Order: sequence, then structure tokens, then C-alpha cells
Amino acid sequence: MRRWVIGLAVMFIMPWAVSLVWMRSAGMEVKAEQGEVLFPPEDEETEQTGQAEDRANGNGASGEEEGTEGEFHESNGNQGNGGNEFSESFGVSIKRKILVERKGIKTYVDLEDYLPGIIACQINTDYNMEALKCQAVIARTYVYRLMDGRTEIYEEELDMDYLGEGEKSLTGDRMKAVDSLKRCREAVEATCGVVMKYEDRYILPLFHAMSAGRTREGEADFPYLQSVESVSDTKRDDYMQVMEWSQDSFTAAVSQIPGASGVDVKQIQTIKKDEAGYMVEMKIGALSYSGDAIQYALGLPSPCFGVETDGTVVRVRIRGRGHGYGMSQAGADAMAESGWGYEDILNYYYKNISLISE
Repeated sequence: MRRWVIGLAVMFIMPWAVSLVWMRSAGMEVKAEQGEVLFPPEDEETEQTGQAEDRANGNGASGEEEGTEGEFHESNGNQGNGGNEFSESFGVSIKRKILVERKGIKTYVDLEDYLPGIIACQINTDYNMEALKCQAVIARTYVYRLMDGRTEIYEEELDMDYLGEGEKSLTGDRMKAVDSLKRCREAVEATCGVVMKYEDRYILPLFHAMSAGRTREGEADFPYLQSVESVSDTKRDDYMQVMEWSQDSFTAAVSQIPGASGVDVKQIQTIKKDEAGYMVEMKIGALSYSGDAIQYALGLPSPCFGVETDGTVVRVRIRGRGHGYGMSQAGADAMAESGWGYEDILNYYYKNISLISE
């Protein structure tokens, strides 16, 4: 589980382009004092989208570049003059804010206005509203934890890979995207300021798309990540997947694991699974490998898998999607359909926490 804490990427790129779409649909196009457009008009959409994609792929400018005339500058993690000027100029009271950059111009966005774009990247927005509310609290809690007492943070710092694997739902035509974002905004507004804490600290709110029927227990540092049943996940049509490789292609894939040697598909043995059924250790040929290492080498959607071979084909059966820690989004949706409120769902998947409005 440590890999989820040190931020190994397993979910998605940071939702730069999506946040742009959300801010535009929310009517946040404003102008700087010299008449500069902070968020471009409709006819610049194609150019802006291309820049957003470059930025999401790490090709854009960093948040530490020198600003041009009319920009709002960084404030070193505290609410500096730039933030106050922005609030006073636009009549907005901002508790926590994101410093974003568009077309080389920086400005502040209220965190509550920014969250819908994040949520739309993380969960199927057709899910029940109570499930979307859960995701809103998860996203807010993570950002608060990352801010660590600050009132502002650079957009680039929002490395959402920490959280896990969720549904990437913002696809399709523009109207579908707008509808999805409206639902996400409703979820954010309904949970405004609500975060999760364990004792006096914001939790690390890991989540995944679908469990293998039971979530996984976290390490001692994360006592709120306890294993719980999520049986409804097993009833979904896409709960199980089967992937196949030839013996040679399977051997080549596993051989890419650092330190791999003596890979022999005729000698495959499960060494250990955790109580939720996720692979912890498997022996392939001469060496043993972690379930996570095999998952990444083979490109599996989950580390809950079993391997079998019939002499010519290596077949892998995978259950669920995602790492299995924290909230199952599919499980949350099923619970919401059964009448559970978002507070009850969160308290089910994260044990002994407090839901606090800040």
C-alpha cells in the first residue's frame, strides 16, 4: 500500500483541461486590469484546449515563472496581496483558493468553484447524487490535507494520483460534459466545506472504482482504512475481466519487472493474498513478485487476480477495478440507491472518522 502514499501514478492525469471547461461553464471569464482576458472567449477555445492538453502532459509553463503585466502573482503559501486584491476586486470571499494559470496569466479560483472539475474526472457522474457527494468530500479533504494549513495552493501541486483509481467520466459531447459538471457542482454545494478527519488530522481519502467484494486494510499509519464488505460490487456486469497472453508475451511482460529473472510460466504459484482477496505475492519461475508489480507489468485493472495456464495460453482473471483501499465508488452508488446518505456511506468505508464543516 505504501506506493499509494508516495504517489505512484495509477489513476489519471491532473484535471487541467476539465477545470478549464468547468470554469468557463460556471461563467468565470473575467478580465485583468489592463484588459487581458484571463479565460479566453469562445473563438479561442481550440487554442486554449491545446494548451491545456500540453499543460496536463507537463509541457506548459510552471507556476514559478515571472508574471506579465496584469497577472496575479504567487504568495508563497499564504494569503498575500494578490489574493486580497482578487477578493476585493471581484467581491468574493475566498477561504481557500487555487492559483491557476491560463495563457500565461495567473489568477485565484475559489476551491469550491474548482472542485467540480476534479470530481468529474474521478467518478461516473451518472451515479446517484449521494455518491457524488461522497466524492466531493473526498476531493475537498485531499486538497485540505495537501494545503497543510495554507489558504492557497498552485494548481500544479494537486497531484490527484495519490487517491487511487476512479471512473473517468467526463467524455462525450460538450452538452454531456456540461450536464456532468452541473451535477458535480450540486454535490459540491450540498457538502460545502465538509471534510473528513481522523482525530485532528485530515485523512488520506483513498478510493477506487470497484472493489473485489471487500475493501483492503491499510497500514498502521492509516487506521481509518479498514477492510469492509462491498458485496454489491460483485453483482455488476463488469465486475470480472479475463485477459490472455501467449506464453512468450506473458514472459516478456513479467521480465520487465526490475530484477526479474528465470520467468517460467510453467511454474506459477500464489504465495499470499490478503483477506480481501488481493494478490500480495506470487512466485513465477525462480523468483517471487508483489501483486502490485505483476499488475503494472501486465497492465491489469486491479491487483485482485489469479493466473492459470493451459500449456499455450496464460489466462488472468481480474476482479474489481482499482487498488481496493478506501471507498468503492460502485459500492457507494449501490448504497445510495438503497437510501444511504453520503455521511453514512463515508463512515462505512472510512472508520472512526469525523465529518467536519470548515
